[in-house]
Amino acid sequence: MQDELLYVIGLGGREDWEAGRGSVYWIEAPNGEHALPVFTTPEGAHKYWEANSGVRERLELADSTPTTHQGPLLQNRITLLPLDGKGLALAAARVDADYLIRDIQAGAEQEILRLDEG
Repeated sequence: MQDELLYVIGLGGREDWEAGRGSVYWIEAPNGEHALPVFTTPEGAHKYWEANSGVRERLELADSTPTTHQGPLLQNRITLLPLDGKGLALAAARVDADYLIRDIQAGAEQEILRLDEG
């Protein structure tokens, strides 16, 4: 994953990010770990968001989102963020990610990259 760009879902439109109201989308696993979904194409990221961002899911996400960031989330504004290795490391640190899930899909079989501490 060194030189390739991967896409992360950013909650909020470009104007939200410029105003400091953007957030990186992540998933909390049942064991409390944080997973950062990454995608090899913007289409894959968009397709995942469309399939998994119903009103109920956005309301649940809003519960753990600062008040200033809830508007973009509830209004379903997203930005697909193309990130290189350095940008991906910053996004993972921002959400305290324990691992990355590459091109997440339905089912138990997932490509996971566990992040080392230190």
